[in-house]
Amino acid sequence: MPKIYKGNIIENKPIGGLFLLTVSIEEEISVNPGQFFLIRIDREDIVLRRAFSIFDVNGDRLSFLYRVVGRGTKWLSERRVGYTLNIFGPLGNGFSLCQGKSLLVGGGSGMAPLYYLGKRLREGIKFLLGAQTKDFWDDDLLLKYSNVGEIEVITEDGSLGKKGLVTEYIDTGYDRIYACGPVEMLKNIRVDIPTEISLETIIACGFGACRGCVVETKNGEYKRVCKDGPVFDLKEIF
Repeated sequence: MPKIYKGNIIENKPIGGLFLLTVSIEEEISVNPGQFFLIRIDREDIVLRRAFSIFDVNGDRLSFLYRVVGRGTKWLSERRVGYTLNIFGPLGNGFSLCQGKSLLVGGGSGMAPLYYLGKRLREGIKFLLGAQTKDFWDDDLLLKYSNVGEIEVITEDGSLGKKGLVTEYIDTGYDRIYACGPVEMLKNIRVDIPTEISLETIIACGFGACRGCVVETKNGEYKRVCKDGPVFDLKEIF
């Protein structure tokens, strides 16, 4: 069950074009890959919490990989070691943990929830990570992923790895695909094997009451990303 935790910051540092935040909540909890937490932003001009998918779980430590995109994440990036955050979760559903070979596709900061997923899948996995340019990653970040599974990087400008869009290099020789990234990236995944996607959107309440994060499915139903997702079957949405 989700609840509010006091998260004491033990690390909050830039890692490539992202930030890696690690907090201690002083108790071990069960978190499924793909679930997320809401972090309160202690500014008078910001009412809504910000949603962050789980990057890693290690005992009583939770880690989040995030990109600075606005006032909330800018404020968060300025918090130092020892600061106590108010965090609520875990929320939403998660990825299913299937046997066999898995391809984990991450576009930009959509790579964040795939790390813990890879750790839980343990074997037979490959990360396919895409970004605009090589500066999005640094060696330490890529090393973390390569320690979990095979890794291939794609950059739009060709500055690192192969050139192009990450979806151009999706191989169908897998039993399942897991993906997270911009909506346009997810729309361009066209495969006939089971594919689970994690949708990125603005989340308000986090448990489906406000219906502010509704997405329309292919059959005309409306699903709440925070409650019914954020993980969906690809063919259910696109």
